[in-house]
Amino acid sequence: MSTAGMDSYPDESGTGWVAFAGTMLILVGCLNIIDGIAAIANSDYLANQLLFANLDAWGWFFLIWGALQICAGFAIYSGRGWAAIVGVVTAFANAIAQLSWARAYPVWAIAAIVLDVLIIYALVVYGGRRTTAT
Repeated sequence: MSTAGMDSYPDESGTGWVAFAGTMLILVGCLNIIDGIAAIANSDYLANQLLFANLDAWGWFFLIWGALQICAGFAIYSGRGWAAIVGVVTAFANAIAQLSWARAYPVWAIAAIVLDVLIIYALVVYGGRRTTAT
């Protein structure tokens, strides 16, 4: 068995996880923006039974945080080195912030936290492995 030429192919393990993390950051960012707009507009979509603070303050937080997550998701796709760090930080903070919705929307909060944990896993384990096309 010959190993000639095998060194010319870059190690592509984990590229699916990195793409997953980028996609999920964009998706979670969009959902946070929708939640933020609904909270700011005082729509009947959200119940004002938050763990702490008020609905308007959390609305602005999720609106801004969602935009940051979308930017980090696209930066992960483009292979930016800082994107993995920003992605981990935004996913971690989003998981903590989802606890504010836990009383009113427990299933949504748990689902968002699980997605955030998967994003963190993908970016911590595979986020630093960048391959460049030659």
